[in-house]
Amino acid sequence: MKVATIIDLIVDSDVHTQSINHIIKQQHISQRMRRRLRSDAIITINGKPATWNTLIHGGDHLIMKLTPEQEFSLSPMELDIIYEDEYILVINKAAGILMHPTSTVRDHTLANGVLHYYQETHQHYDFHPVHRLDKDTSGIVIIAKTSVVQHAFDKKHTHFYKSYDAIVEGHLPSVPISINWPIGRKPGSIIERCCTDQGKLARTDITVISKNTSKINYSKNNSDDMINNSSICPADNSIIVYNHFTHVQCLLHTGRTHQIRVHLSQLGYPLAGDDLYGGHLEFIQRQALHASHVSFYHPITNEWLELHAEMPEDMNVLLND
Repeated sequence: MKVATIIDLIVDSDVHTQSINHIIKQQHISQRMRRRLRSDAIITINGKPATWNTLIHGGDHLIMKLTPEQEFSLSPMELDIIYEDEYILVINKAAGILMHPTSTVRDHTLANGVLHYYQETHQHYDFHPVHRLDKDTSGIVIIAKTSVVQHAFDKKHTHFYKSYDAIVEGHLPSVPISINWPIGRKPGSIIERCCTDQGKLARTDITVISKNTSKINYSKNNSDDMINNSSICPADNSIIVYNHFTHVQCLLHTGRTHQIRVHLSQLGYPLAGDDLYGGHLEFIQRQALHASHVSFYHPITNEWLELHAEMPEDMNVLLND
């Protein structure tokens, strides 16, 4: 994307003559962005070139265009779009997709796919995620189309009601659980987190949805690390392994890195497939975690939005054997 529209508005008709700076301040735009607009933006008023010092009148049409800070490549991607308007794009992200490019992965991230979608639909926007999901966590991601909208989420202290579907190993007791264990970095690791008194406040409410027992046959020679219970099948001397799973819904009150994964592991019920925190890979090749529900007041329109993304098949199969 070569050019991003940052500001496009009609000034209220009852506004007296004002400076562009004053108008922009009223749009919930950060000081850092205002500095960029002042130094780098292409400005027009009623279709005519203008400068930062040009005065604005009621009814004027102000457009300010700014070259985007990120220069990501475009990658075709099938996007599962849950909701879209002129301000935000909400996507049900598939597992295995990074949010944005890294030093080693430059293409086929969600950012690359979204920018390709904008080009195909003739939208001049950038990629501004309001929140993030781990690569192997699926579910709802909210993307602001401009930095102005992204800043509006912060400026209004938008509160999100976010819940996740998770499948844990073992049969969790069917009682509501509220975990209030602080989370911080695990000593000696740049990736792992742990529950620690030196960490930041973290609260997760857990509700049991259902329980299931799955089984899988292993040859006797390849069954050293079985989960839970097993028995010998006399017909072919294989081992039948019974794995117990619990489908839970996790309501987040805070947003710490790996919060659900750490809390459930500390509780003694790691996520299926989460080998970083004690889970196993026999039935699913990624942590069984899906951002399924989010509700919030739209920071621009003030509309109350309730969005939902169905749990993916690789998690459903753990509950349907």
